[in-house]
Amino acid sequence: MKKLFAILAVMMLPMLVTAQETTDSLFKGKFKNAELNIQCQLNLYEEVIEVPGLELETCYGFLQGQINGCWMILKVKEIQGDAAVVRVVSEKGSDAQDLKLKVTEQGLEIQQTEGYIKGIQGRKYVKLPKSLLLNKQ
Repeated sequence: MKKLFAILAVMMLPMLVTAQETTDSLFKGKFKNAELNIQCQLNLYEEVIEVPGLELETCYGFLQGQINGCWMILKVKEIQGDAAVVRVVSEKGSDAQDLKLKVTEQGLEIQQTEGYIKGIQGRKYVKLPKSLLLNKQ
């Protein structure tokens, strides 16, 4: 009987490893909103993302494009299933806010929970929508 349990355990081990890899890759990758020209690169599991053009060691990710500067993810507050709350800081360090990230079938939905991130159209600042969808690259 012990041998049977041991054999079943060995057979189920690859399925458990695959399930763990799938959940650990939800908040990892590159995403883009082509219409608003906004890119996001993230890995909420490790601080391994280097921000191009900034002398910052590493962070959990960043947003850049037609927005006011580069916004870096410096703190992961919470991850629950397919949703996470992160703290982002502008490259100048003068503005910070929480964002809610939700993984969807298309990619990543970013919801601004407080304040707003400014977008740039021409030479003017504009408010970005409270909810943005970025497609997985």
